[in-house]
Amino acid sequence: MKAFIAGLLDLLFPAICVGCNDRLVEGETLICTVCFNGFPETDSHTLIDNIARNHFVGKASITYGFTLYILRKKSHLEQALFAMKYKNQPKIGYILGQRYGNILDEAPMMESIDAIIAVPLHPKRFKERGYNQSDFFAKGLSDALHIPLYEGCIERTRYTASQTTKNKSERITNLQAAFKVRQPDLLTDKHILLVDDILTTGATLASCTNTLLAAGVGQVSIATIAIVEESVASV
Repeated sequence: MKAFIAGLLDLLFPAICVGCNDRLVEGETLICTVCFNGFPETDSHTLIDNIARNHFVGKASITYGFTLYILRKKSHLEQALFAMKYKNQPKIGYILGQRYGNILDEAPMMESIDAIIAVPLHPKRFKERGYNQSDFFAKGLSDALHIPLYEGCIERTRYTASQTTKNKSERITNLQAAFKVRQPDLLTDKHILLVDDILTTGATLASCTNTLLAAGVGQVSIATIAIVEESVASV
């Protein structure tokens, strides 16, 4: 009976891909295989000087930079990340974290990473959304790489306006003194992999990185799910 009901529900309300809206087949979760194979990956895990790391020159002292995809407007990837961030589908972040973790596990640069930290949301923003998608991405990376995830070590102390409609200089101003390290003794001299969902201007990651380094962190590297295509062109 349970199998019959499950089959009926699948017929009436089929699971669809958050990227292309096609029906998922057995073994697929949230994102179909066709979309996964079509998302444009970068080679940032194979190079020290790459589009992610070079994005922070003059902004923050980043040891390594990693980003999984190039984010293009009106793409299936953009639709999937929109669902992750705004449509209560944070599990997408975990799936992508595991996928990227399996790739990064082959990168020699990862050997020096001591712990992973997700860029935090302000408590008010967290309450509005109900979750931080970067937490899920960080958890996926942590599980795949077997690197500890440090939670609650850094907090967002300023409730900043949305960065979406701001230009580069406005984003930087908006994030000044926006973060505070809560457990500096735990982080002293550690090499932290700081993760966020999407790399646009890098203002958020740069601000968070500078706060961590000022608190005694030894090194900071960054990892994101994607970097927007326009940002790649500006590097």
